[in-house]
Amino acid sequence: MKNYSLKWRLVLSITCAFILVWVVAFAWLYLNLEKKMTETLDERLSASAHMVARLLGQIPAEQLARTAKPVVSEINPQNLIACEVIYFSSDVIVNHQVVARTKGAPNGLAERPAGFSTWHQNGVEWRSYVLKKDQLQVVVAEKITLRNSLLSEILKSILYPLVLTLILCIVLILWIVKAEFKPIEMMSKSLNQHRQRPNHELNFLSSLKKQNVPNEIQTFIENIIELVTRLNESLENEKNFSAYAAHELRSPLTAIKTNVQLSKMLAEQQQLSSFVDILADAESSILRYQNLLENLLILSQTEHQHSHQIERVDLKLLLKDVVEQLQDSHPDIHNELAVDWKSLTALQLSYSAMSISLKNIIENAFRHAQSSQKIQIFQKQNCLFIRDFGVGLNQQEVELVTKRFWRKNALQHGYGLGLALSQILLEQQGFLLKFEHSQPHGLTVVIDFNPKSEDVN
Repeated sequence: MKNYSLKWRLVLSITCAFILVWVVAFAWLYLNLEKKMTETLDERLSASAHMVARLLGQIPAEQLARTAKPVVSEINPQNLIACEVIYFSSDVIVNHQVVARTKGAPNGLAERPAGFSTWHQNGVEWRSYVLKKDQLQVVVAEKITLRNSLLSEILKSILYPLVLTLILCIVLILWIVKAEFKPIEMMSKSLNQHRQRPNHELNFLSSLKKQNVPNEIQTFIENIIELVTRLNESLENEKNFSAYAAHELRSPLTAIKTNVQLSKMLAEQQQLSSFVDILADAESSILRYQNLLENLLILSQTEHQHSHQIERVDLKLLLKDVVEQLQDSHPDIHNELAVDWKSLTALQLSYSAMSISLKNIIENAFRHAQSSQKIQIFQKQNCLFIRDFGVGLNQQEVELVTKRFWRKNALQHGYGLGLALSQILLEQQGFLLKFEHSQPHGLTVVIDFNPKSEDVN
């Protein structure tokens, strides 16, 4: 399952729910408004018909009959309402005679049924009301398009404020959610800053109890604090045990080494070649385990030491010192290294910590290079590159290379502590250890002296 942002998921859910409610409310408003407007306009048609009938009813029937003739009235040039008045009489001459008719009124109004009706003529939809009173028939009609236009104008006047309100509500939702999630984002940011420092993480989590953190998260924080506390205790016990075991084994291992060396000397004096070879193998194994114990002690001391003496150090002098230290194990080291001495500059760092780190990194390059090409060392801007042209590592192996006691295969020399120790020492100085694939093959170790600059860019 892919990761997702709870904040944005909450914003999206609330916004969708709010829009859905808004659409339902607008639909109800539209239907209700349409119904009310239809009733109001129908009442207007009815009132208009009754008003005309009342006015014509004041004229005596004999006079109306004498003067009755087809009349086209222009009282409504905009044709908002069409009206037709018909007079009925026993006289055949004036029977079903149109007394008055508005300009543009549709034909056939006299045939409309009594009351309200909706009908079409020539592609135009009409709404009419027919009133029959005594010898008069009054027909009042209007176009449905006029009603639709009126309804549209009313809805527009309502819709614009509603849309503006909707936008404002969405912005308000975003602001409220962002404000409420701010403590959680600050907590996440602070935890990222204290990463790989369990003591700092524990202290920070403990301080959260006193801060403005939602109650729903307090229980989670308490459980995390308990878990981190247990893990921290377990790690400390493991570190203390490793340091104690390494310290306690140094003396007996040194004694065994001394006895083996003496036995080897005696065997050589007595010319016991078979015993000399056996003792030589034993001495080699003892040296390896002695080196392992020394690395464990250094690693333990480094983990408990969170600060180093920082000074301005010339990388040229530091690297020359490291090369001299490695010359005993690599006599031909000057021919195996290609160092761009001109690119090396002076930086603020810990001399001892950087010396150990570079020594381990270069030794690792010698161990895995397995190539006739020289190991390249050069500086570019704020990064130091140590590049070999060996078999290299795949992406999964790159992620494991700084793990303690990890080795690519069991046949390789070493114990998988060098790069792990280098990473800790560099991170304590604020540096970053990275690994890149060399072209066409091999591995490039990069020490970034200013990793924050990448975050800014």
